[in-house]
Amino acid sequence: MGLSPKILEGLARMGYNQPTDVQAEAIPLAMEGRDLMIQSRTGTGKTAAYGIPASMRLDTGLDKVQFLALCPTRELALQFAGDLAQINAATGVLVTCIYGGASYTRQLRDLEAGALMVAGTPGRVLDHIRRRTLDLSALKILVLDEADRMLDMGFYEEISAIINSCPTERQTLLGSATFPASIMRLAQSYQKDPHKITLSDDSLYVKEVEHRYYITQQMEKDRDLYRLIEIERPTSSIIFCNTKDDVRMVFNTLRRRGLRVAMLTGDLAQERREKIMNNFRQKRVKHLVTTDVASRGIDVDDVSHVFLYSAPSTPEDYIHRAGRTGRMGKSGVAISFVSAADLLNFNRLVNANHLVVKEGRIPTDEDVEQSARKRLLDQIRVLEDKASARDLEALEPLARNLLEQEDASALVSLLLNLYLNPPEAEPADPAAAPAEQVAPEPRPENPKGSGRSRSRGSRRPRRPRKR
Repeated sequence: MGLSPKILEGLARMGYNQPTDVQAEAIPLAMEGRDLMIQSRTGTGKTAAYGIPASMRLDTGLDKVQFLALCPTRELALQFAGDLAQINAATGVLVTCIYGGASYTRQLRDLEAGALMVAGTPGRVLDHIRRRTLDLSALKILVLDEADRMLDMGFYEEISAIINSCPTERQTLLGSATFPASIMRLAQSYQKDPHKITLSDDSLYVKEVEHRYYITQQMEKDRDLYRLIEIERPTSSIIFCNTKDDVRMVFNTLRRRGLRVAMLTGDLAQERREKIMNNFRQKRVKHLVTTDVASRGIDVDDVSHVFLYSAPSTPEDYIHRAGRTGRMGKSGVAISFVSAADLLNFNRLVNANHLVVKEGRIPTDEDVEQSARKRLLDQIRVLEDKASARDLEALEPLARNLLEQEDASALVSLLLNLYLNPPEAEPADPAAAPAEQVAPEPRPENPKGSGRSRSRGSRRPRRPRKR
């Protein structure tokens, strides 16, 4: 494709061996300086489709901002900037991210140091322009990523003000999975004879994703969600709710049942949001409960399941929620919980997106109990594999002796109870307990859904008193 060795080196470090469909079509046109409208379903590599040709067209002898990408959320802006930095890992080009909720110090330092590429949110970008700390006089390429979402979020005035501060002779790239009429009007106002690349017109949703729905009652959604998580055993999952109250309720429900879960909402401090996303990417958190703040552009490897606790308000929102799984050719599952209140919205989004969706059956208490037992046995086998032969040999006589007792089953139950419910160590300063509270792996549920895993007759051993 005519890329420089240094750009190819950066792509190799990212694990890019060949372009995706959208990259193969967009990169040659973008390198010619053409304005583009890229309509491609989520997870197909649009960020690199902007960043690779833009990196090739930079004038590295000019220490001024030459590339600007506007993103609807802070998380997406950070991810965009991270991808640009990886693409340019061998070129020495400085990339920075400017967004609200963060200190100006680092942003000003990077701009003064000669950052050539900037990704940011409209509000903070416009603030820097008005403070005259961001000079766009040498701008060559402007990207509006997830443009439809930015307009939905009320960024039109900020976007218009930023574009009016850019040179008229520039390249403008627009991208999203959907292009409603508002985006078409924006393109006509700010692009010159744009070439439209349409790779998702007939199938906006990700084909590699299996779409399922489960009929449930509103008051039983949290219980049914846990049941499906126990049966499906996701490698990791994102659970979407429509309101912050639902996010907190679902988070507390799953946390009480022992799942490694965190919650993410737009009112959290930026540092906290970044920490949660980093924990989720590194698998320290297995399940993320969130609002639509995480539905656009957030790229996390191996999200096997997306659970839609509430039906989204628009068909486009469903596309972006479901698109968090099945990315870059991987398979995934999108599961919708449909109550009577959700039925109208769900039918509308199914028809609008031409979804092939299957109805599933909510697991029974017996299904969940059987799955929990199997998972426990699997965990014990893993421990057995990790234990050294010497340790096992030393403990074998004791194990044989215990199994010869009349109450052998009670003794094994007690040991399992100690393994699943270890005595909790009290923190030195209870007020200093972290707010996130990531729980350990899930423990077997009581079949009747009470949330207790011990029978009434089994008690945790008392700690010995200090003498």
